[in-house]
Amino acid sequence: MPETTGISDQTKKVLIGVAAAATVAGVGYMAYKSLSGSDLDSDLEAIKSLGNLKFKEKNYEEAIKEFTRGIEKAGPNTNNTVVAMLYQNRAACREKVGHTSFDILNDCLAALKVDKKYAKAYLRAAKALNDIGKKQDALAYLLAAFTLDSNLNKANFEFFGKLLTVEPLSDCFIGKPLKIEEVKPAPVALFRIQQWCDTWDVLDLFKTDLTKFEPDVLSEDQKQYQLSLELFKKGKYEDIINLLSAENNYAPAMIFRGKMLCYSMDPNEATRYVDKNEARINEMIGNEENEERKKLMRDAFDVLKIELMYTMEIPTISSNRRQRTPLQTQFLRRCLCGNPNFPFQNQININFQYNGCVLDTTCSTDDGRHPTSRMNSLQNNANRLLEEAAKHGTLTPHLTMIAAFLKLCTCEDYGDVHRRIREMEELTEQRSTHFNLILMSKVYMMTNNAESSEKLLNEAAKIKTRYLVPSRHLQTADLHVHKPEDERLRLTTASANAALEVDPFNFSAHVLHLLGTNGPEPYIKKSNYDQAMESIRKAALFAPPRELLMLKRMIPLMNAKKRAAEMLDMY
Repeated sequence: MPETTGISDQTKKVLIGVAAAATVAGVGYMAYKSLSGSDLDSDLEAIKSLGNLKFKEKNYEEAIKEFTRGIEKAGPNTNNTVVAMLYQNRAACREKVGHTSFDILNDCLAALKVDKKYAKAYLRAAKALNDIGKKQDALAYLLAAFTLDSNLNKANFEFFGKLLTVEPLSDCFIGKPLKIEEVKPAPVALFRIQQWCDTWDVLDLFKTDLTKFEPDVLSEDQKQYQLSLELFKKGKYEDIINLLSAENNYAPAMIFRGKMLCYSMDPNEATRYVDKNEARINEMIGNEENEERKKLMRDAFDVLKIELMYTMEIPTISSNRRQRTPLQTQFLRRCLCGNPNFPFQNQININFQYNGCVLDTTCSTDDGRHPTSRMNSLQNNANRLLEEAAKHGTLTPHLTMIAAFLKLCTCEDYGDVHRRIREMEELTEQRSTHFNLILMSKVYMMTNNAESSEKLLNEAAKIKTRYLVPSRHLQTADLHVHKPEDERLRLTTASANAALEVDPFNFSAHVLHLLGTNGPEPYIKKSNYDQAMESIRKAALFAPPRELLMLKRMIPLMNAKKRAAEMLDMY
C-alpha cells in the first residue's frame, strides 16, 4: 500500500508538476505582459469558451490545447479565477484521454493555488489522489468539495463511503483519555453492569445477596463483601474494587472482585486474578454445605469465566487442541454449540458480541461485509442461540422480550408486525421493568408512535438505579429524529450530555455527542476537533470489539475533516 505520510516519490512528482505549471505561467507572462487587465480577461474567457466547446464536441485533445493556450496567456495573473477554471477544465480533458492521475492532480492543485475555494477542483483532485493510493488525502479533498458545494454530496456518496474504509486500521491509534490516571476511583463499564443486572434477569448469587445477606458468623472477609454490596446498591460501583482486596478469601467476594475487575479499564487483570485463584474458589464452592448456595456460587463463577472471554485479548485460537489454554477450551465447549470437535481452520478469529446472555460467537477469517449483512448475521446468531436456549428451559422474562423484538425486526407480513408488537406490549404490561419499558419505547419509535414512546420513557424515569439511567437518556434522543435539524442536534446533544453525567465513559453517549456537536458538516473547527478526539478516546475505553472498530474508522474521518477546514481557512 502506498505511503500516506512523509514525502514519497509520488508526492515529489506532484510538487514538481506544480513547479512546472508555475514556470509555464512565468513564460506566458513575458509574452503577454503588455496586455491590459480587461483585454486579458476577455481573451481568457474567449479561450475558455472555445475549450469548453471542443470538450462538448468530445474533441478532448483540441480542448487541452485551448486550455493550455489560456494558461500560458495568463502568465502570472494567478488571481484570475478563469485561470483556475482553465486548469480544472484541462484536468477534466486529461481524464477523458487517459492521462496519468499525476497529470490530472497537478492541474487540480494548480487550480486550487489560484482559487482555494474551487469545489470541482477539490473533487477531481480527490479522485486522482484515490487513484494513486492516497485515500486519506483524497478523503480530505472530497470533504473540502462537500463543504463548498453540498450538491456534490449525493452524487459522490458511494465514493465517500469507499474512502471511509481506510486501511490498515491498525495505524488508527486511539489512546487513553487525557489524564485518565488522575480519575479516582478508576472508572468501570456501567453498560456491562447493566447487561449483567438488567438483561441477565436471573436471581443469581449477587442479586440474592443484595436482597439479603446474613451469614451466621461475619468474618472480616465477609464484612468486606457485605460493604461491597452496600456500595453497589448506592451506585458506587467504582469503589468496589478498592474495597474487595486481593487477599480476601471468601468465595463470593472473590467472584465479585473478579467480576468488577472484568468491568474495569484492565479486564485482563480479571483473567490473571481468576487464573491465580480458580483452584481455591472451586475448592471453597465444593465445600459449601448449602446445596442451593453452592449452585448459585457455581453458576456465578461459570458466568464470570464466560464474561472474561468477552474481554480477553486472544486474537486467534489454534487448531491444535494442545496449544489452547484451559479457559479457551472451556469456552469453546460452552459456546460453540457444546461441540469440542468444532471444525477449525488453521486459525480462526472469534468475535464476541455481548447481547444479554446471548454470547454471539462468530467464526471467520475476515469480516468485510456490508453493515446490513453483518446486522442480519447478528440477528440470525441471536435468534439461533435463543432458540437453542429455549430447548433447555424457559427463557427469562427479558430474554423472552428480546426474542419477541428480534422476531419483530424480521417480520415481512404487515399482520405479523401488529401481532409481534401486541406480544411485546403484553410482556411489558406483565412486567414493567426498566428494560422492558425502554425496549418497548424503541419499538414505538420504530413505528412512529412518539407519544406512546415518550409515555414509557417517563415511566422508566421513575426508576433511579444508576446503571439504568444512561440507556433511558440515549433512547430519549430518538424522540427528536423528526425535528428541524438545529433543534434535533441541540436536543440530541442534551440527551448525550445527560447520559454522560451519569456515565462519563459511555460509548453510545459519546458517539451520540459526536453526531450532535459536529452535525452533518464535512469539516470541523479546532475546538470541536479537540473535543471530538477526546470523545473518541473516552468512548474507546470500554467499547466492545465491533464498536472499537467503528471508532477506529472515525479517526481518519475526523482528521480529514480537520484538514479540509485547514485548506479552506475554516479551522
